[in-house]
Amino acid sequence: MTGFIYIYEKERAQSFTKLPNFLFEAPTFMKCSNEAKLLYAFILRRTELSRKNGWADEYGRIYLYYPIEEVTKLLNCGRQKAVDTLRELQIKGLVEIKKQGCGKPNRIYPLFYECSTELRIV
Repeated sequence: MTGFIYIYEKERAQSFTKLPNFLFEAPTFMKCSNEAKLLYAFILRRTELSRKNGWADEYGRIYLYYPIEEVTKLLNCGRQKAVDTLRELQIKGLVEIKKQGCGKPNRIYPLFYECSTELRIV
């Protein structure tokens, strides 16, 4: 009988990004582009960092900055596509974008969709 020796390696820490199910289940968001869904997931991920760093406005609302250059790298797209994708999220009510002016970056306020589920008796 031949014996096998297994080599065990420490598990490497991996980073994951959560993609909310409502983006695929709620009729409101089913027609959103996949780029918009992916960008929203990354915005939510960055929201946690903003929360930890205390980035909140005078009303306690969490905000973040996501420069267009970073969005273009993330989505592997051009500047106009990145702007259009952010605008799509804004139109769908998943983010609110506040212009600050004077060369300052826009503040992005992530919004969360609360969907109600109905019980169906079959």
